[in-house]
Amino acid sequence: MAIVRKLAAGSISGHPLISKLNQSIALDDADLAALGALLQRKVVAHKAKDIIVEGYEYRVLHVVESGFAIRYKLLHSGKRQIVNIVMPGDIIGFPACFYEHAVFSVTAIGDMSLHRVPLDDFTDLCLARANVSTALLWFAAREAAIYAEHIIDAGRREPLERLAHFLLEMLTRLQAVGSASETSFVMPLSQEGIGDLIGLSGPHVNRMLAELKREGLIAMDGHEVTILDRAALQILGEFRPAYLARTPVRPSGRRPA
Repeated sequence: MAIVRKLAAGSISGHPLISKLNQSIALDDADLAALGALLQRKVVAHKAKDIIVEGYEYRVLHVVESGFAIRYKLLHSGKRQIVNIVMPGDIIGFPACFYEHAVFSVTAIGDMSLHRVPLDDFTDLCLARANVSTALLWFAAREAAIYAEHIIDAGRREPLERLAHFLLEMLTRLQAVGSASETSFVMPLSQEGIGDLIGLSGPHVNRMLAELKREGLIAMDGHEVTILDRAALQILGEFRPAYLARTPVRPSGRRPA
């Protein structure tokens, strides 16, 4: 990954990571300054570039400014299971940097702009800034909830239900970082990639998408997905967005009455 430039002064407030952290707790100017100092080193990862490879040691995090990646496990049979999509505002290196060796691989699925952050610098920031560490705890809890929903997808939901749930999850996550409109988003995955995430073959995903379109629940124009009937799609996929929603946190320094 090539280093391209430092983060411009004053641009941190519009960063997708800040948008995500602010959903949990309002960051003050000192918090933003500390985060800005942390995100100074910017790098580019090109499409199909391995950012993390399972089994190797990593002591560096990468904060995503733009672009998408997949976190996945490759089995001995050659089959791939995608466990999550990494998108703007996410941190690559959770949990790889906290194990002796990475337990999943992460690969860019398009060109990505990333901030390279040594793990020790990240840890120092969390120790120094209570608001940031509190927001990151919520960030980690949200990631765990996403994984739990994906387990339910694979274990109990029918194929059409899985796809409906996945589409609404993508829309909601992208809206949180300003990368989707009220009803539309650009799908970063191929149909084969969607299948590797929700446990279906590429042709099966194609048939399920066609069925959702026939039922008037979605429309597609190339990679752009538009949700036409969100209420019906939520019922079909049993999608309850609470696991992606803001969690109120008392501002730093205040005590319960």
